[in-house]
Amino acid sequence: MRLYREAYIFVLKKNYMLLTIATALLILTFGFWIGIPLFVVGNIFAELNASILIQGVCVFISAGLLFSLFFIPLNLKVAKRVGEMKQQSTLQTFIRLHLAFILLSAVVLCLLFLLILWVEGTF
Repeated sequence: MRLYREAYIFVLKKNYMLLTIATALLILTFGFWIGIPLFVVGNIFAELNASILIQGVCVFISAGLLFSLFFIPLNLKVAKRVGEMKQQSTLQTFIRLHLAFILLSAVVLCLLFLLILWVEGTF
């Protein structure tokens, strides 16, 4: 993990605009990366009579996937740097890194959603 953290710090020091642009796009497209998973994916699985657990997992993984799309350029640069350090393929490193980013995003979004429900008293 230290290697990845150092790679992220190095890339963000050189290319801080990647994070700035991704943050601006995330704010402007909030309805895209939250609305589609919540309303479209949730309704599809509700129509299929899937369990609430399966619906929740699919909604949050698709939200994490759409959230992580904005960070692909950043993750590519980090994967290239880590791949060079470990003498691995950049593609292999990118796939692992991006998959971890998707899952981490999904978990954080799920925890935020549960926190909002808990604060409102509906959970």
